[in-house]
Formats: sequence, C-alpha cells, structure tokens
Amino acid sequence: MTQNSALATLKDLAEKEVDNAALRLGEMRRGCQQAQEQLQMLMNYQDEYQSSLNTSMSQGIGSQRWQNYQQFIQTLEKAIDQHRQQLAQWNHKVDQALGVWREKKQRLQAWQTLSDRQASAALLAENRLDQKRMDEFAQRATQRKHE
Repeated sequence: MTQNSALATLKDLAEKEVDNAALRLGEMRRGCQQAQEQLQMLMNYQDEYQSSLNTSMSQGIGSQRWQNYQQFIQTLEKAIDQHRQQLAQWNHKVDQALGVWREKKQRLQAWQTLSDRQASAALLAENRLDQKRMDEFAQRATQRKHE
C-alpha cells in the first residue's frame, strides 16, 4: 500500500513538472513569436523607407536629406541585426524549454509505466488469490459431497 502511495505521489509530482515545463515552453514560444513579429515589422519598415528613398532619389533629393535617409537606414539595419540576434536567443530558449519538457514528459511516462505495471501485478495477484479461493471452495464442496 505504501509503495503504491509513494508511486502515485511521484507520478503526481512528475505531472506537475510536465505542466510547469509546458507553461514555460509556451512562454518561450510567445516571446519568440513576438520577437519574430517585431523583426518582421522592422524589415517591412526598412523596405518602405528604402522605397521612399528610391522614389525621392528619382525625383531629385538634396544632399542633407539623402544623408538623413542613409543614417536612418543604417540605424534600421542595426536594429534589425539586434532583433535577429534576439530572435536567435529566443529560438535557443525555445529549444531548451522543449528539451526540458520532453525530459519531464519522458520521466512522467516512466512513472506511468511503473504505475501500470504495479496495477497489473496487483490485479494478477488478486486474480490468483480469487482462483485459489475458488479452488479451495470447490475442493471443500467436493469433500462434503463424498462424506
């Protein structure tokens, strides 16, 4: 009985660890998604700004305005590079959280397997005991008939 209770407790703890790991993985995926969206937004903004620069250049643009465009585009490129690095970090965090979740899930499955085996062994023992009792009952009934 105590062994069964201990196994159930360990299995419950493993379930909680899987749930916590899944929550953490979800947080990491949301952070990664947000970083991806921000990067995409910056890249779209850069494309729009580059297109605006091209249009302005085709119509004629002053040197000061051209320098402002160039400085802003360089600033955008730096921001995009930083966001790419940030996205790479988020992807790494997601990979780590996924690895932890898989490990916790595997541990839970091991506890579940042990619990299932224990339940099967207990059922088998109970069935054998029932069979033994039925055999003894049948044997006594047979003896009574012969007496």
